[in-house]
Amino acid sequence: MPLDFRTSVSRNDDLGHGNFLLELEVPDAVATMRPAQFFMIGIPGAETLLRRPYSVCGLPGTFEDGAPGTVQVLYKAVGRGTHLLASLGRGARVDVLGPLGNGFSEPDDAALRPLFVAGGIGSAPFPALAAHFARREDVRSPWMIYGARGARELPLLDWFERRLERVEVTTDDGSQGRHGRVTDPLAELLEQSDERFHIYACGPEPMLKAVAALALRHGTVCDLSLEAHMACGFGVCLGCVVPTHRDGGGTGYDRLCVDGPVMRADKLAW
Repeated sequence: MPLDFRTSVSRNDDLGHGNFLLELEVPDAVATMRPAQFFMIGIPGAETLLRRPYSVCGLPGTFEDGAPGTVQVLYKAVGRGTHLLASLGRGARVDVLGPLGNGFSEPDDAALRPLFVAGGIGSAPFPALAAHFARREDVRSPWMIYGARGARELPLLDWFERRLERVEVTTDDGSQGRHGRVTDPLAELLEQSDERFHIYACGPEPMLKAVAALALRHGTVCDLSLEAHMACGFGVCLGCVVPTHRDGGGTGYDRLCVDGPVMRADKLAW
């Protein structure tokens, strides 16, 4: 069950280039949420009336310097709401509703290697997922493909490089790593590698559509963590629907806040 609570900011670290890592004190029940579940966060008395959705980035134990009883949220200051959030200091109060939605699934087969595919700030749910898998002896060490428009758009890259067995970086402008998009090395892995993968992807919708198409073409399991504008976060406003295939045939619409934000690639009727 999601909780609606007011809590304090433990820290709000500026990671550079508009990226921030927000740490919040949370009740014990919230600390057991799954990677890729999310919160609706608002600032009491602020001019922005509606809360905004933010994926959980870190759970207790994800970050070595995380305070006990806290979770972390990675975000980029791009609009009025996120700039207000970026202005908050230690001790500031925020209103939080969560945990919401469904998180990433476990690998379907112990032989599958988890493969994270992230686009820019879409890296947000992967620290918690990496830490979760690190505690599982029956899950293989994840690999990661991390892409962005440029080198300034790769928050927490150092964290991933220190903890994951393999991280390949792509940038649209060639300023870091391989010049190109995440689908270039992904296609090569799926076509040439002897490995079998369970893909976990989060990023802009065009990237997710391209990743999903590659996964379906190669018969690879693929979890997509999608984003949408949300007013409520719990299924009432119907502002976050996506087209999906129905089990009996045909298509319909599912709510990302309730039925997602994680969905299998073969479920989506893109």
